[in-house]
This record gives sequence, C-alpha cells and structure tokens, in this order.
Amino acid sequence: MKFEDVVAGIPTLTDLRRIAGAHVVDHSQLADDELRAAILKVKPQYLHRETVNANLDRALYREARTDYRVLARQILVDVLLDQYDFALPFAQTEERVIGFEQSIVNRSNETDLVDLAWGSTDSQRYKDIQLYNFVLVVAWDHEDTKSPDEVNLLRKLRTRLKINENDHRLLEAKLGKYPKPSNELHTRGEINHVRRYLQGLGLLFTVRQENRVNVDVIPVELAVVIRSVLGLELRSDSYEELLNYRLMRRKSHLADVLGRMGMEVGRYETMDVLSKRVRQYVPPSESIASNSPRYGLNSDQLASWCRELGLSASGTIEDRVAKIISHFDQLRPRVEDGADERARWYEFYEELAARDYEMLRAQHVIEKDLEIEAKFEEATQYLFAEKLNHTPLHQSGTNHPDGLLSLQSMYLMWDNKSKEEPVILREHIAQFDSYMNKADKAVPVFLVVAPAFTQESETEAIRYHAKHYDRNIVLITAKELMSLADEWSSERNKKREEPFPLGLLAATGRYNRVRLGELT
Repeated sequence: MKFEDVVAGIPTLTDLRRIAGAHVVDHSQLADDELRAAILKVKPQYLHRETVNANLDRALYREARTDYRVLARQILVDVLLDQYDFALPFAQTEERVIGFEQSIVNRSNETDLVDLAWGSTDSQRYKDIQLYNFVLVVAWDHEDTKSPDEVNLLRKLRTRLKINENDHRLLEAKLGKYPKPSNELHTRGEINHVRRYLQGLGLLFTVRQENRVNVDVIPVELAVVIRSVLGLELRSDSYEELLNYRLMRRKSHLADVLGRMGMEVGRYETMDVLSKRVRQYVPPSESIASNSPRYGLNSDQLASWCRELGLSASGTIEDRVAKIISHFDQLRPRVEDGADERARWYEFYEELAARDYEMLRAQHVIEKDLEIEAKFEEATQYLFAEKLNHTPLHQSGTNHPDGLLSLQSMYLMWDNKSKEEPVILREHIAQFDSYMNKADKAVPVFLVVAPAFTQESETEAIRYHAKHYDRNIVLITAKELMSLADEWSSERNKKREEPFPLGLLAATGRYNRVRLGELT
C-alpha cells in the first residue's frame, strides 16, 4: 500500500496519535482529519533515510529492553519485510512471530557448533564460531539480559567473523536465552507492545480492512528505505526462485561465489547445500556476477537471462544484475498445491494404533501389514505439527524415540506402540529410560501413544516417577490424543493458531483430560 492509502486507513484516533508522534509536532492537540493531513504533510520525514536508519538502530540495537530488540527484528525484518506487500493481519503477524521463534528453538536443538561451521572442526569457520560463542556466553554471564553496548559489540564481531543474524540466534537458543530465558516464546500481548513501540517510531503502521480486521503494514515507500538501510535486496521466496535459474544452479558457480566471500567450500558439498548457504550468507546481487572483481556469469549470459525475462539487455554487468534483481523482487510468491498424505492416515488414527487390518485394507490406507507402524508414527507427526502447532525435531540415527519436540529449554519425547492388545509399560520402560538418559536436555514429558494400557502400567509409571521425579511417563491412548488435537485445532478455540502448551501434559500415569482444565 502507498503511504497516502495507509494514512487514510489508520483506524482510530489513538493509532493516529501514536503514529503521528514520530514526526508531527503538537500531535496531541489535533483532531482526526487534522492528524491525517499533518502526517501526509511530513511524509518526507517518515521516509528520510538518516531518520529511518537512526530509528532502526535504536529499535534493533540500542533499545535497553531485550524483548523489544528481539521482537522488533522479527516483526519488521523476519515477517513483514519478507511479505510480498509488506502487510499482514495482526493475528497472522503474531502467529508468524511465534512460529519463527519456535523454529529457531527447534533448529538449535538439531544443530551443533560444528554444523554451523559446515561440518568441519578443522576450519577457520569453526574457530570463529567457537570464539563468537565464547563472547556470547560472557555477554549473558552476569544478568539475564544483554546491554545495548554488548549488543553493539556482538554486531561488530559478527561482521568481522562473517556470522549472520540467524547463526547468532541459534547460538543464543542453544544457551537457553532465545527468544527469552529458558527458550520461552513471546506472547501475543508482548508482540502487541512492540507493535505499538514501532508505530511510535514511524516504522510500522496499522490499517483496518473492510471486514474490520486490523492489519500491520509498512507503506511501500518506507519499506524501500528500510530494505535499503538493512541491505535487504529480495524476499526469501524471490531469492530462492532466482537461484533456481539453470546457470545459477551450477556447483562451480556457487562455489566460486562463496569463495569470493571468503567462505570455505568442501569438495563433496551438494548443490542444494551450496545454494542454501549462498541464500544465507551472500546478498542476491553478489550471487550473480561482478565486473570488479570479475566473477560469476559473463556479459553474454546475463544478456541472455535478461532477454528470457523480457528485460532490456543493454547496459553494464552491474546494470543487468540490477534489472534481474528488480524482476525477481516484483514476483508474487508461488502458491504451492499439494495435499499432505498424512492427513489421510490421521483420519484412521485409532485404527492404525489398534492394528485394525480389515478396516485399514478396506479403506486403502495400507496394502501391507508392515505399513501400519510407519503410518501410525507419521500420523502422530502430522498431529503435532498441523493440529497442535509443534514442529517435530530431526533426529539422527535410528536408536531414538519416535518423536521429539522442543519444550522451552527441555524436550518432550513420544513413542508410538501400535498393538492389538493393551500395552504393558513394563515391557518397554527400559527402552524409554535409555532414550531419556541419552538426551542432552531434560525430558520432563515422555508420551506413550497406544490403543490402550493395562491397569498395572499406570503403577509402573508412578514407580518410575518416584525414582526420576523430574520425568513423567504419560500414558495416552490414540483416541485421547486425537480428541485433544481436534479440540485444540477447532474453530471454537480462539488460541488454535498458537502452539499447544505442552507443559500441561506433565502429569505421570494415565492421561486425564479433566486435569487440563479449560483450553479454549
């Protein structure tokens, strides 16, 4: 939306005054129409590069409140500036921020320092990661926060060591400090506080759609300035599309680009790994070509690419690169059309748990009996991801539980037991105990998902808890788990887009829905 359209759509006098407060003098004395006219009059101030730069620096680095710094970056950079039209309804902004935070926590649980060093402990990259991690630990050492001075020092060190913002956040999450201490996620209320803070700086606006839905929006003219200040050339989906061009998907080209950026490339790196690394660490314009120093696609290749895109092929190498970047920046995101086959298995979740061969075959859910166990596990992954809004973590090797979730700075584990008769916990408890013993974090909740349990199994779970009071083995039937998932994802639940609070399951023995209380 253009600046004028955004100002016309600001819904309330309170919103107008907050947004006007950034640059309108005596805004508190003006009425509705006067405020809109005043904001339009000082539009150049909202778009002034030095002013925008100063306010971004304040919000992202110099703000004393850590939560505000963290959320300001997520709202502006990770969410809104990565949208095609730089706008989202309030609820979607909040959902994406919370989802982004959870994804960082999840990835930190799947990532070691050597992974951030691209698999080599002998590389300079690994030494740099170790150094940065040490400084980060020291910065967090004395209090559960970082001062603006420490934030600025870390920013300079990242630039020197070629460590990006996502590397930094993953390392903080591994320390249990991101997005908040103990990896606790921010709430919608906290996000709303920072939304208002950013409005007061003139970096974020709000409009109300005809359906009375409030929308976060960055006017397109302001988005251009903010992206320029932050060095953001393309949205993530546009950059991925650009790197799919056939001349860009050459291993020699990607390796050359990374090498020019001073990044080591292993001999056996795959195309997909190199492409992902370029997206993470190399600006789009620098991933294509340069005339000084000379690397990348040559003049003829760039001219051919421009013609394929319907662009003029005239100008220097830099001119052609700029035209290509501009083209991909204007592309609308592709709409992915693909059904998740796990949804079909979820429909027969109880039957998979109970190994109802006749029903599963009749409904073409399975062709072979051996498929039941795997599809029961996949349906559970679907349940947590799509119904309860928790992304299962990747687990290496084969000797591990069927599922693993981030539970703030701890884990929730689960294991599926599909059987034709009730499960006897005693037969499996040694296996579950070994999984928890091997974990690098505490496991306060271990779910056992089965069709039914023997009466003695609850006693076994209680006895285990008596020896390991920080662990709860929770016995939940497939029917109960499915009912909980459907309840949480129901249209009646106003919180359905948020992650289900997994800590509610931390009660030893048989699951009891009544103990969870009101959820919606």
